[in-house]
Amino acid sequence: MHKAGTFLTRVALPLAAMALAVCIAGCEGPQPQPNNCGPCSRPKVLAFTATWCVPCQRTKPVLVQIQAAGVDVEIIDIDARPDLAAKYGVTSVPTFFVYVCGKSTVRTQDISVVVRCFPWMRSRTP
Repeated sequence: MHKAGTFLTRVALPLAAMALAVCIAGCEGPQPQPNNCGPCSRPKVLAFTATWCVPCQRTKPVLVQIQAAGVDVEIIDIDARPDLAAKYGVTSVPTFFVYVCGKSTVRTQDISVVVRCFPWMRSRTP
């Protein structure tokens, strides 16, 4: 147990915190893109769901709030678009990808992680 606890505190948690910090830093406002391409486009969330998936249905109101806060949200039904699910390596739903400046910063199955990527949105949602 001691080794597992050490790994968790020294490796896993710092890596998770770093990934979330990268996401939050990228979501706070427009960032310059390499090669002087101009400011970033809006952040984007890809949400892989299925009509038969109860947890997926529970995330839809949150995705609507994220979209209302100015984030592009694309909901993809894995049964209707198995090609996209395969392309992104999605094997379970819900699965969310957060993109900032065209780069995927987070892949998660937890909608609360997606919400934390947009700290400026939390003050707008109940």
